[in-house]
Amino acid sequence: MEKRPRFAKIAYGVGDIYGGGSFLIIGVLFLVFLTNVEGMSGVLAGTVIFIGKAWDAVTDPIMGMLSDRTRTRFGRRRIYFLAGSLPVFLSWVMLWHSFGIAGDTAKFIYYALAYMFFSTAFTMVMVPYNAILADMTGDYDLRSSFTGVRLSFSAGAAILCAILPAMITGGFADEQTGYLVMALVFGIVFALSWVVVFLGTWENNRSAAEAVFTYKDFLSVFKNKSFRLYAKVFVSSQMAIDITMALAVYYLGVSLRKEHLFIPAMAAILIVQLIFIILFSRLAQKYSKKTPAVVAAAVWIIANALIFFFTPLTPDLLVIAVCSLIGVGAAGCNLVSWSILPDISDVDELMTSRRREGLYSGVSTFLRKLSGGVAVGMIGMFLDLIRYSDAAVKAGGIEPITDWGVKLMFCVFPVVFLSVMLASLKKYALGKKEFAIVQAVLGGLRENGSAVSIDAQHIAVCEELTGIGVKEFYGG
Repeated sequence: MEKRPRFAKIAYGVGDIYGGGSFLIIGVLFLVFLTNVEGMSGVLAGTVIFIGKAWDAVTDPIMGMLSDRTRTRFGRRRIYFLAGSLPVFLSWVMLWHSFGIAGDTAKFIYYALAYMFFSTAFTMVMVPYNAILADMTGDYDLRSSFTGVRLSFSAGAAILCAILPAMITGGFADEQTGYLVMALVFGIVFALSWVVVFLGTWENNRSAAEAVFTYKDFLSVFKNKSFRLYAKVFVSSQMAIDITMALAVYYLGVSLRKEHLFIPAMAAILIVQLIFIILFSRLAQKYSKKTPAVVAAAVWIIANALIFFFTPLTPDLLVIAVCSLIGVGAAGCNLVSWSILPDISDVDELMTSRRREGLYSGVSTFLRKLSGGVAVGMIGMFLDLIRYSDAAVKAGGIEPITDWGVKLMFCVFPVVFLSVMLASLKKYALGKKEFAIVQAVLGGLRENGSAVSIDAQHIAVCEELTGIGVKEFYGG
């Protein structure tokens, strides 16, 4: 039963305090922490993240299948919010403190394991979280509304997570102590948020046919044409965001020699993002879920074109003002990424007769973490290639190859991924009208099975969305 929608939206949204906040902190600080505080090379730091992403390839789809099959009195998703709160806290603390471990090899092994633990804890709560909205409601616009609230919490958390960690770590003479305190504070906040999600959400379990899942299901989702296009949109948009967030501190410190602008610039980006998530959520409900992404990408590309020509002589206020436009881009990219996902499982049911929200969430969560890991890991390797040195930056001896390398990565790489996103969105056909057709066809199939008669126009729409013929609908 769908109940207490106002409280439920808030409780549901609280979950992305962890999803958005932890990724922001890791994207902005983790590479800096490993290279500048723990003294690891860019290659080793990037490898730590790559190892975590390889681990995700195992845990994410398994967690998705597990949550689809779980049966408890709390539902098949919600139980993991409660059970995952402690691992969320412990893994976050371990990620930012090495407990006296010394030596490059020992630190590399420790942080690789710590990142794997963090990834597992993240998977334990975020995969069911990404899946539960499709269980909570089947309304197209209500899903957009819930997603808008979720992303508002994510953006609000990101604002705090962009400002407070640096303030906490900078408040201690010993950087390692500062990072430990930061980890304890945010670890508690992240853990408690999942208790709130557990208390405020519900599940409407359908009686659709179920089967014992195998690991082959991980690849089976790519048979879904709508999901293939969604995956391109999702990965490319998140890569643009991750690259920008990870490189912001390097761009401001190296290319502009304005490291002092990091906090105000990030705050401006995230505040604008929060405002435009609210505006874009309404725009998506009025027109389509693709519209905000197209507008956002155009604004972001223009902003990056302007930023490319900035120099150390560019006025601080102009830098902050133009950088804030990146927040418009991030808002649209995040909204389209997360608002589309619940609809994909309905297309899958049309194809298979099974409700596999968890599996799609698991694969999507894996793709999200993979894109973040590839982005940060790639940046670490590029930093070594362009001879980045923290000591050289502090001493004012920045080489031209370092300066231009950072500028190109910060300004050009996101534009490439945004272009891929726009090209994929152009082909994505699941809008409000098509969603209504899918629901109508599913209603008949659930009641009468594959023997139901389907209107020819509806068949054409459904074949376009699924990528399969009508004879294969509902498991053939």
